[in-house]
Amino acid sequence: MKCSELNAGLVTAICGKKESKGAEGDVILINYDDIDREHCMVTDNIISELELKTGKTGFAFTTFGRSLNESGATFARGTYTNSWTHTVPLKIFVKTEEAKTFVNKLSSGARIVAILKNRAIGTAGEVKYEVYGWDNGLELSESANTIAMADDVVYTATVASTDTAQEGSLPKSIFKTDSATTELLLQNLLVPAE
Repeated sequence: MKCSELNAGLVTAICGKKESKGAEGDVILINYDDIDREHCMVTDNIISELELKTGKTGFAFTTFGRSLNESGATFARGTYTNSWTHTVPLKIFVKTEEAKTFVNKLSSGARIVAILKNRAIGTAGEVKYEVYGWDNGLELSESANTIAMADDVVYTATVASTDTAQEGSLPKSIFKTDSATTELLLQNLLVPAE
């Protein structure tokens, strides 16, 4: 079965324009099982509708944007199908019981989806937000912590695709109509779904 073939050209550089690097420090984390996939809309790797199950909410994770710059996706060639490993390093710069509880919950097998806010936004805001772990979720893959707190990092909690549950594409974009409508969609994820 042939799943894809190129069907369009691509402009890959614009003279006098350099793309913005990195991410902002605002991340939305969602428990993978809290997403109401029957009421979500994904077309050509763009999520235009994202709804949570009744009573569920996403969670704001606020950090320094530069600490997210190691986020990304790595291509993995398989015997029969290819896949992508998504990785998001969540660095914590405060030592609190809430921070410890957060890392402990991740280490207990939590499976999450992470929405990152890019500095690069595309032409109309269509790539400003990207969703890591949409297909299979992300799990804690690494957390090495010392009291030396190198670079002032108290706890690291890198979430990533597992070897047996990788993603089918680069991180999906989340975009609905325009930037303002997209922002409203994302804000609504932080209040309990009705």
